[in-house]
Amino acid sequence: MSDAREELRAILDEMAKYSIYVGLFPEEAKRQGKKSIFTNYPEPLVIPYKWDYEIAIKYLYKIAEYISPKESERRVIHLVNPGLKEMKPFDTLAIAPTLTGGIQLIKAGEYAPAHRHTPTNLRLILEAPNDGAYIIYDGYKMNLEVGDVLVQSNWTLHEHHNDGKSDLIWLSGLDSPFLLYLGAIFYLRSEEKFQTSEGGEVILDTLGNSLKPLAISSQSYNPLIKYPFSRTKKALAELNEHNKIDEFEGIVVEYINPVNGGPALPTIDIKMRMIRPKSELKPIRSTENTVFIPVEGNVVFDIMESNIGSLRINLKTRDPLIIPSWTKYRIINDDDKPAILFSYSDKPIFDAFGLYRKEKFKE
Repeated sequence: MSDAREELRAILDEMAKYSIYVGLFPEEAKRQGKKSIFTNYPEPLVIPYKWDYEIAIKYLYKIAEYISPKESERRVIHLVNPGLKEMKPFDTLAIAPTLTGGIQLIKAGEYAPAHRHTPTNLRLILEAPNDGAYIIYDGYKMNLEVGDVLVQSNWTLHEHHNDGKSDLIWLSGLDSPFLLYLGAIFYLRSEEKFQTSEGGEVILDTLGNSLKPLAISSQSYNPLIKYPFSRTKKALAELNEHNKIDEFEGIVVEYINPVNGGPALPTIDIKMRMIRPKSELKPIRSTENTVFIPVEGNVVFDIMESNIGSLRINLKTRDPLIIPSWTKYRIINDDDKPAILFSYSDKPIFDAFGLYRKEKFKE
């Protein structure tokens, strides 16, 4: 090493003591064995990764023997991306840099008391009793069935009940990692254990049918609360019948806010899609981080380019999968019946800053 290079190294080491560093562009960073933030294309922090639902549930029930909803307020396990294992506190929290993916259990006869927080939350119901399971959001009671999607806006007071005869399990996705970066998380436990409530059907029958009731005012970003799976499945079947298919994404519906036509949550995009039997979609990639989970059926993700190379991932019903930003993939359904696939992503964040990009591959 030359004298000048040794002097520079000494200066850099001294600067580091004061938390001062030199910004390095790609070529110089590579020469020094460091990483530059200026990459030619996105190099995501997370990797493509699948969780086996049956394994996750096994551990969820194991911890349920030791942790009650009363003790933890919410009994939930986090699906953590291995790419974040060196990044605290995201090493025990995040499925993507902006999102969480968790699985929550409320056993028959249990409840989770009311609280509120600034992170927004979506829920996909994975298992539920025939009746008796419900959520109360800001005074509206919504009964729960498998495949239902619920959206919880910033600071909505919410509580969960299972008066049914079997257990209630859902997948939850929050934007809390993003809010943690921003320093924008607030949380408050309600002084009252339970809210007074009224039937939520009035919300579904009005806002859910593009009717805005003047007598109902809400401070929530999205006051609709629940998107029933029965309606979504019927819409997908009708779109399939009329051949309304996208060759890259399948037969897709996006959950939107009925008040402003925007995404169902301001930081989270939510979709449900049908993949026809014995079919494969054309490859695609985009800048969003997307979590997929089959509600019905099984699919194969052919990951053609990623930060860990190419791989094929078989997804069974209820298995979650994360596809990181700028990962090239296609979806395949080898079965004789259609698959229904739920997804959520951080696309609205990219949209808000003009950073969203998508590439489609015909070949």
